[in-house]
Amino acid sequence: MKEKALNCYSSNEIRKLQENGVNVPDLDSVKISRDVQLEQFSPGCTLYPFVRITGSKTQIHSGAEIGTRGSVTLENSWIGENTIVGNLGPVTLIDTVVGPKSILGSGVAEQAVFLGKETMINDFTTGYGFRVRKGSLYEEDASSAQHTDTKMTILFPWATLGSDINFCDVLLAGGTGPELGSFSEVGSGTIHFNYSIRGDKATASLFGDVANGIFLDQERLFIGGNNSLLGPINADFGAMTAAGARINGTLAKGLNFGHSLPKGSVDYDSRVFTGASGIVKKQVNVLAELTALCNWYKQVRINCVAQSPEQKFLYQAGLSMIEFNLQERHNQLNRYVGALENSIRIGEKSKQLSKKVISEQKQILIHWPKIQAEFEKLRNIEFKIPESLRNELAGLQHEGTTSYTETIKGLSQAGKQAGKTWLTEIVEDVRRVYYAGIKKGR
Repeated sequence: MKEKALNCYSSNEIRKLQENGVNVPDLDSVKISRDVQLEQFSPGCTLYPFVRITGSKTQIHSGAEIGTRGSVTLENSWIGENTIVGNLGPVTLIDTVVGPKSILGSGVAEQAVFLGKETMINDFTTGYGFRVRKGSLYEEDASSAQHTDTKMTILFPWATLGSDINFCDVLLAGGTGPELGSFSEVGSGTIHFNYSIRGDKATASLFGDVANGIFLDQERLFIGGNNSLLGPINADFGAMTAAGARINGTLAKGLNFGHSLPKGSVDYDSRVFTGASGIVKKQVNVLAELTALCNWYKQVRINCVAQSPEQKFLYQAGLSMIEFNLQERHNQLNRYVGALENSIRIGEKSKQLSKKVISEQKQILIHWPKIQAEFEKLRNIEFKIPESLRNELAGLQHEGTTSYTETIKGLSQAGKQAGKTWLTEIVEDVRRVYYAGIKKGR
């Protein structure tokens, strides 16, 4: 009676999964709602006790182990081959895609994508107490340790977050490999502050860039422990920060010590925006990088690298996260620009802003609708991949190169350079929309 009220399959019906090769050690403790298609469970997967599965989009592939050391709830989630969910305790996954060989410890993920593991040098994807929120994309072998929180975060291959970290609204390039000293790393206790005193989130940061970082041949980035990262930040490849640093602005290659705040207080009106021109430029740069990354997924990962329907689905799921981030950045930038009207009004009245600053803010505000319309057009344009790069990728596929990271690292210098030039041109096209729109009004 209880199972019928919950609209779940009966134990006898779940027994049919066992007959089809699905390992279910305790039939009575596993609950699967009837909106789940039982044929979406591949032979060889295991459903341990106290697993709850719902949602018509749920799929579990061969070799996956669900609930190894704690109860697991899956809702409309896709679990790849040989993935382990719950190896440290309870896990909840909602609208989440988990790629092959991922190892999820204990925590919650929602509207997120993990592309999976290609090496086992690092033996986890997420540790204990993870919170992976909407718009998070962990590319191959990216990982986070204990008590980490991400949202609208893109981690390139091998990028690693330590423990007790809040790292939202960030793109982090991953370095050159999974070995110690090769991958990009964020030290424990670090926070990326993504909500400003002005009440806006035009604060997204770039650690590395897409056109170079995507080819897995750039120096890693290292963010020291207990850092306060004040977005928006632009960090060059090879940038490092000392432990306990307070960081904003630009991080150059080399060791950055950050700066401390002066003592005392000053009069401050958070409604009056200072540095608006610089903030808008940095956020336009984020839009440009995400636009380039969208094209990479569409034309390289999906069209050239994907070798199976499952891999193609996985890359399409990754693309959806990038598009999600792109929309979020548009929304937050529009909200920020909209608030400039009030900033100008108060700044003129109180004389807290110079005439030059007011003029800059007016130019942004006046021309933003046309600039935004041009941005929307660019989102729907596919910038064609260079034929030489396409041919080289096809050659690597023919030689039997299977993993994504091996494929990219196997490209020749000429192939990589063609790709970097292509992606850089996409970034520059987006930037030009903004600069041309502002220049017309002068």
